[in-house]
Amino acid sequence: MVKSKDASANKSRADFFFVYLAYTLRYLYLLLLIPFYGRVLGVEGYGVVLAAMSLMTIAWRFVEWGFATIGMREMATATPDRFGVLMGHHLSARLLLTVAAILGGAAAIMLSPVLAAHPIAGAAAVTLGIVSAFNLGWYFVGSHRPRAAVKLEVLGFAVSLVLIFALVRDEDDSGLVLLSLLCSGVVASGFAYWQVRKEMTGATLGIKQGVQLIRQSSTVFLYTGTSALLVASSTYLLSILSTSAEVGSFGAAERLIAVGLSVMGPAGQIFVPKITALFVKDVDGAHALIRKAFLLILGIGLAGLGCSLVLGPWVVPIIFGPGFENSVPVLQLMAVLFPISGCNLVLASYVLIPQHKESVLAKVVLAGAAISLLIAVPLGMHFGGMGMAVARLVGESIVLISLTYYCWNMGILARIFNVKK
Repeated sequence: MVKSKDASANKSRADFFFVYLAYTLRYLYLLLLIPFYGRVLGVEGYGVVLAAMSLMTIAWRFVEWGFATIGMREMATATPDRFGVLMGHHLSARLLLTVAAILGGAAAIMLSPVLAAHPIAGAAAVTLGIVSAFNLGWYFVGSHRPRAAVKLEVLGFAVSLVLIFALVRDEDDSGLVLLSLLCSGVVASGFAYWQVRKEMTGATLGIKQGVQLIRQSSTVFLYTGTSALLVASSTYLLSILSTSAEVGSFGAAERLIAVGLSVMGPAGQIFVPKITALFVKDVDGAHALIRKAFLLILGIGLAGLGCSLVLGPWVVPIIFGPGFENSVPVLQLMAVLFPISGCNLVLASYVLIPQHKESVLAKVVLAGAAISLLIAVPLGMHFGGMGMAVARLVGESIVLISLTYYCWNMGILARIFNVKK
């Protein structure tokens, strides 16, 4: 028994360090790609790419509909003979939502003057979002194979890097950027489905199964999907309210923030399935793991805030080149998101979701998103990128305050941190 626990702990540590090592390669890739965008495409060309990527994320999160969270939770406790059945349900649900995503994506392209002027970039972005929603990261992570998920993601990054460097030459090549990313997504997904082809026995497609999973995942979507859509809609909304240059200035800062926030992602790939399983058989162990996760994530968030405030004025010109000076104050303001989003991640994904409290998350995030979007339009119209940054901060802060208040009143925080109410 002791040897089994030691082996499990060693595997967890190995998975954790492997995932972060792989993500280090991802950030090296971004350090090459982001400056390339800024210097080759310029602020306006990069603005088109960022608006398209914003629309891509909207399509991705809509078609994904919270299925990944539900899938990871189900896979964490399922036996291998159930893997194929779960796969069939997930494919059915995604196919149903793909039709709506195509129609909605076409309308979104026409509504945005920036994307309407570059329809190839817009169409490729919507298609890429749909392809991304069909990725099997949830399947590998839920079945305790996070290394496989990361390897496939890194493969996609490598393919896109080669294509973009080979094809993109000037500010008119924003469409080629999105087409290159689409090709890499197709390649990575193709390898993923080929790798699990023998595990798909029993997978069947059906409207009934798809609708059932959509209903089951709706509450999770209201939390995870709404939060992601709020983040993605900032850049897209600005493409409606302002120029591509303004989108480029805001989007450059938002992209750096997104890279920093994604540092917290690999920890979730390791912790979420394990915390979910521990709540079933070892509640004290789950609480101990949550405490460790909180300290790690908060430490990463505070480090990101400090680096952005101190290094921002030097880093932005070095990375993006001339024309992105307005991105510096936006970056420094949005850096406050690092510790705020870190705390929200712990409270939501590590505390409430494993305990099936999705309805609480849905209400809180919907309230935060509604207020953020309500103030985003006037702030974006009058203050451009700075206004959108303020709207993002307000929304995330409302979520943090509400989740903390709920978890404290329910006694959850007291049990996790061993304090008396």
